[in-house]
Amino acid sequence: MHPLNTPASTPASEISRSIATRAQGVLARVALLGFPPALLSHYPPAIRPLIALEGTGALLLTVARATIEGSILAVFAKHAFTGHVGSWQLNLLVGLIGAAAELANILSFFWSGLSQGKSKKPLIAGMLCMMMLCALLIAAIPSGRDAGPLGLWLLLGIALVGRVCWSGYITLRPTIWRANYPASSRVRIVGLVSGIEVLVIAIVGAGMSFLMDKNADAFRVILPLAAMVGLLGVLCITRLPIRKEASLIAGERSHKDAAMKPWQGPLVVLRVLKADRWYAQFMLWMFVLGFANLMVTPTLVISLKEELAFTQFQSVMVVSSVPLLVTVLSIPLWRAFLDRSHVVHFRAIHGWVFVLASVFYTIGAITDDAPWYFVGAACMGVGFGGGSMAWNLGHVDFARPSETSRYMATHVTLNGIRGLIAPIFVTTSYEALKAAGKDAHLWVQVAGLMLSVVGALGFVHLRWRMGTLAAQKGPR
Repeated sequence: MHPLNTPASTPASEISRSIATRAQGVLARVALLGFPPALLSHYPPAIRPLIALEGTGALLLTVARATIEGSILAVFAKHAFTGHVGSWQLNLLVGLIGAAAELANILSFFWSGLSQGKSKKPLIAGMLCMMMLCALLIAAIPSGRDAGPLGLWLLLGIALVGRVCWSGYITLRPTIWRANYPASSRVRIVGLVSGIEVLVIAIVGAGMSFLMDKNADAFRVILPLAAMVGLLGVLCITRLPIRKEASLIAGERSHKDAAMKPWQGPLVVLRVLKADRWYAQFMLWMFVLGFANLMVTPTLVISLKEELAFTQFQSVMVVSSVPLLVTVLSIPLWRAFLDRSHVVHFRAIHGWVFVLASVFYTIGAITDDAPWYFVGAACMGVGFGGGSMAWNLGHVDFARPSETSRYMATHVTLNGIRGLIAPIFVTTSYEALKAAGKDAHLWVQVAGLMLSVVGALGFVHLRWRMGTLAAQKGPR
């Protein structure tokens, strides 16, 4: 029956739900028709429409997300404001912009607490729309000689707000994945979505930097167009159903901490770490290895501009596009390993890839030969391929279903803390070494290499201590 002919006794809320359900079905069918069938052939037929809709939404959303990606904005800031802002201030803010994604994660516990025992989709819709607004605002900021420090600080602030919104989405997304997809398909689905996202960021980032080398104001047109595409992605994501959502919400409300206010979120982190000693140790070594990885972007952005005179396009290729393109290629190699391995076992092997990448970057710092940076970038991409899946799913090897968001919030919050410390440490050390007449780039790279070795060894030690617990899958 057409909604206009529905009897007056039918509640308006039921009419609204009926229209929403029909719209959802139409959108899912359109996404299914446009999605490459070969990518869906490995999944059960019942969930193929959901995967197609989520994949389409991820593609469209990431067009906008790429324009506020920290590494891409850091390169833009370094090139746009060099000569107009003091070296120390510029490099510090470049480092913070490059770590915007990690900095934003400090507030992940807020999203976890705010969504506890509530429907996730309204909150997700609001966060994603706010991210599109941030892309529009960046297009309007002053830059170059006319802006001075003000434009740089505005860029940092807007980038942080945009990434805070995205961190909220990735905090809640694993709960939806767990509800919608069977464990047997989940790793493959996450690999597919992650592959789409990193491929789009690599292509958009390279294209945007290439155009900005030709015209410094090209971003004022690119970002509004990307935001419009992103809004279509929001529509797709918010049309995704959440299976057994009522049961999920009831389970969250029955949790002993369900009444906790969002701003009490830091207590969640402490309680999770105190209650689960293996997860606490896992987080320790993630902090060490992640800190080493976070030293890479600001060091490269600064040194490639100051020492090798790279263009924006060349810099973005090293710090973003090459790693991300290799990430897409390497995801299938890691997927099967993660699917059958506990995340601690996975990280005990996977962590050494980042060590190898750091070795190549250090050789580049010694020789000043550009090819070594591209080799290191490719190796870093191999590490990102495994990390993109372990980041989204690793915590569920420790967490019960009702605590999935809390464990993820703990992970990304600690990531945010190291995202605050690492760029300050790197840029301060870089400027101090430079002022002392030392090879700042080389010594910072060596410090990052040593720290990555410690992190990788930490996972090996944890794997040994956990014994059989790290040889079996967790409660997925």
